[in-house]
Amino acid sequence: MVNLNFKSRLFILFTRLSSFIRRLLLVILLSLVSIFCYPSLSLAQPSSTQPVEIDLFVQGLSVKNPKAFLEQGLKPGTQTNITLKNQPEGKLNIKSVKQIPITISVPQPDGSVRELPDPKENFRMDILITLTGQANVQDKGLYLGKSRLKIGTPAEIEGFNYFTRATVIDVRS
Repeated sequence: MVNLNFKSRLFILFTRLSSFIRRLLLVILLSLVSIFCYPSLSLAQPSSTQPVEIDLFVQGLSVKNPKAFLEQGLKPGTQTNITLKNQPEGKLNIKSVKQIPITISVPQPDGSVRELPDPKENFRMDILITLTGQANVQDKGLYLGKSRLKIGTPAEIEGFNYFTRATVIDVRS
């Protein structure tokens, strides 16, 4: 067994430590070079904004008086707060609101099938809402705030007298 004195032990400790520090500094230097020389690897991407229209589908909204709700609550030309994937994304303008009738298929005596309004659904309605606003354009698509706009994205809209969940069914830029 080798007997090392105090000075040799310190020398070995500092050479190992200095080797570790040299490696650490090399890693830091390489990361800084990669950030400044290759900005495409960075997480920040340049973006521009452009107008976008988003179609939302609200299915089975329970309302006592659907006509009054469409005239007072969801009026075209007003603004609504939108939340995508549980992230508040600001306000968008309501461009149009269209009530879609809830129908059922009724077989006729001659064998044909007719679509008739569902008599059970007096207090429920399906709505197609078109919202307009500005979205960020990036390499991967359109972003509203931090959330990517895609068909099927869950959304929530909120106004003075309503709060409802919807689904994005179309995105136009």
